Amino acid sequence: MKKVLISTLAAALAITLIFTSCGNGDDTPFTTVPSQSSSSDNSNTEAEAEETKSAYSVSDNLIALTFDDGPGTESSEKILRILAENNAHATFFIVGYNLDERPEIVKKAAEQGNEIGNHTKGHKNLSKSTDSEIREQINYVNDKVESLTGKRPVLLRAPGGNFQGVTDKVGMPLIQWDIDTNDWRHKDTSSGRTEEQRNSEINAIVEHVMTNVAPGDIILMHEIYNFSADVCEILIPKLAAAGYKMVTVSELFEAYGTKLEAGKVYRQAVSAETTTYSNTLKIEPGVYAVTTSSSSLNLRESADINSAVLIEVPKGESLTVTESVEGWAKTSYMGYTGWVSTKYLTPAA
Repeated sequence: MKKVLISTLAAALAITLIFTSCGNGDDTPFTTVPSQSSSSDNSNTEAEAEETKSAYSVSDNLIALTFDDGPGTESSEKILRILAENNAHATFFIVGYNLDERPEIVKKAAEQGNEIGNHTKGHKNLSKSTDSEIREQINYVNDKVESLTGKRPVLLRAPGGNFQGVTDKVGMPLIQWDIDTNDWRHKDTSSGRTEEQRNSEINAIVEHVMTNVAPGDIILMHEIYNFSADVCEILIPKLAAAGYKMVTVSELFEAYGTKLEAGKVYRQAVSAETTTYSNTLKIEPGVYAVTTSSSSLNLRESADINSAVLIEVPKGESLTVTESVEGWAKTSYMGYTGWVSTKYLTPAA
């Protein structure tokens, strides 16, 4: 009986040694088999990783349409319809007082797969607000949207692009843009124009976007004007026909492998594999043309992206650069002297 027991134990030990050695190479340290709970945790981790994996890639020609100041009424409904018809999504940076008036529009936008961003409670200039005012302006919208849609906004667009001096106080990534349609300049309160003139303005905006758009771009529009909705009726199908996929800002940066961080400012998504024009360029004094993809270039108070904007220099204007540091050139325009990004300057012919 003892011999049988000893033989059985020996056989079991041999089998164990065989499976142990087969599971590990000579250079692989032996690890114990995970417990049932550990295995479950690993499965959950893998499932979560699969769920958070981007549905898009850089090769998909992704761009992000963004709409400020909503929700509106008829204009918002029309924009949502056009997006749905073209299998497109957008990010809506909403204002608290409009959210209170039209919560059903925000809920509908979210249900369609669009992203809801924060544009503050009262469209306040954050650079001129106290710390407590900033918190109130931002938290009000975040709380309301979360209560309404079940999802808390993760992106902020500062009203008027005014975030100078407060980037470390907002607690959210700041989303700017690199193509400005200037649709608000042609809003429906404009008087003294014919239908033909209005259509001409719409077509000019569409042409501007189609001429300058590129993968990774963030396009700025406004949700509350019928004029903007009419632009979308032409622009969105044209973008789709040109091969662009319109996604939310979060989807755009996720596809490009960029983790958006609180307090940082983002104007476009750029692939790490793509060689881009360096913004550390130091240039020689001389005359340069403004070649920004937007309609204008900001002349800033100092060589700092967070410094105040003195005036906007229209695309195509010529500027005389008197000195330069890395990424910035000193120049004057319309009586203002300040700094512009060298990224958008080309030596004049």
